[in-house]
Amino acid sequence: MTFLVPFLIIFIIIFAIVRFMRSGRVKKILLGRRLRWMLGGYVAILLICTGVSPLLPDEIVTYKIISNSHDLDKESTELYEAAIEGNTAKIDDKFINKTWSLRFEEQELNIATENDELINSAVIVERKPTNDGKIEALHYKTRSGVNNMEITELENPLRIELNENTLTIMNPEKVKLKFSQFQQAFTVNQFTGEKPFRHSTRFYGGTSILYLKIPKDLKLIDNSNINYQFVE
Repeated sequence: MTFLVPFLIIFIIIFAIVRFMRSGRVKKILLGRRLRWMLGGYVAILLICTGVSPLLPDEIVTYKIISNSHDLDKESTELYEAAIEGNTAKIDDKFINKTWSLRFEEQELNIATENDELINSAVIVERKPTNDGKIEALHYKTRSGVNNMEITELENPLRIELNENTLTIMNPEKVKLKFSQFQQAFTVNQFTGEKPFRHSTRFYGGTSILYLKIPKDLKLIDNSNINYQFVE
């Protein structure tokens, strides 16, 4: 029934305008054709906007909803604490973005980045109890979103590449996203009381962690200035 309120308000306004136009005291004022056209056009705009407004998409969800942003902060904190302690078994599999298993028999491994770029991910290293000649890598990523919309599935994973004795870590390939949003026209907002500039955008980036499991005695040589950490 609430959608009938704007129509009722419009009806009252039109009724008041008609009574005003029929008033003998103001009849001369309203004889001007231009003024009548302006007034009639404005009333027509009000009627059109009010009639079209209920037809616009309302709460149609085509994406996952993030109901509470505090849950995202909690996920990020729990993920980092579990990773830095080496308790990967406690990490939910839904946060595993990508995995790698790389054969490596050398004694030293160079860590580098592509074009010396800054890596937007924490790097945590765990030493295995044996020298098994294998580097295991896992990319963990908590949820990210814009306002209440989750965009995690639209993002690309972190990239790594092993070439001879150098492991190159690369940021995910960039994704360009465009968003549109419907809102009431100003003519309707006059009666609903909604402020025209009340909408704001909130972005949640999530937490990204590259977790490396390396052979026991493998020596890491940092050529990237990456601030990687060893499991406590």
